[in-house]
Amino acid sequence: MDDFTLYNIQALLNGYIDAKIPASLRTMVKLTYELNNDELILTEERPVDRQTPWEKQHIARFCWESEQWKVYALAEGGCTWHTVDGIGPQACFEDLLEQVERDEAGLFWR
Repeated sequence: MDDFTLYNIQALLNGYIDAKIPASLRTMVKLTYELNNDELILTEERPVDRQTPWEKQHIARFCWESEQWKVYALAEGGCTWHTVDGIGPQACFEDLLEQVERDEAGLFWR
């Protein structure tokens, strides 16, 4: 993936996160993402208590494969990722993010 594409994805996600989590709730929940090579993992974080770091819950995994984005959801139990029926590969990252946001199958926002 080229630098321009990475910059656009980061800008898109930063705007999405700002819109999704109101400022008044950011001490209770935050969305973050980890971008490594051709993989991006969207994560929700919540504080456990004051002595421990925030607990992470992975929401979705996006992979750039064969010039397309694919999205994966965590299997029951949260240990392995699986493809999502009904959400095919897309050339546009934003289209997949929109489908994750809608979450018609209830796989991402539990």
